[in-house]
Amino acid sequence: MDLATLLEEIDLIAGAGDADDALDLVKRLVRTERVTWACEIRRSVTKGQLDAERLVAAGEKIRRESIAHREQARRDLMAATRALLRAGGDNVITRGARELAHFI
Repeated sequence: MDLATLLEEIDLIAGAGDADDALDLVKRLVRTERVTWACEIRRSVTKGQLDAERLVAAGEKIRRESIAHREQARRDLMAATRALLRAGGDNVITRGARELAHFI
């Protein structure tokens, strides 16, 4: 499940869903190995009751962490590309890395 779909589903559940809908979402996330996201959402259900505010907060936390993760991955890729360009000489890999650097 991608991030946009997850956030949309969280909004739907928070607006008109119940605890069973949230727990079903948790199960689907675990099946797709998104355990961290599933744990955040599971915390919004207590004793069979859905806390919609906590569910929305979990969605916001997941969104912020995903953006931070993407930015860190971009920075890591830029650093690796720079290192390759500095030490790699002139070959097909470094020429490809130079082209990739324009899009990072």
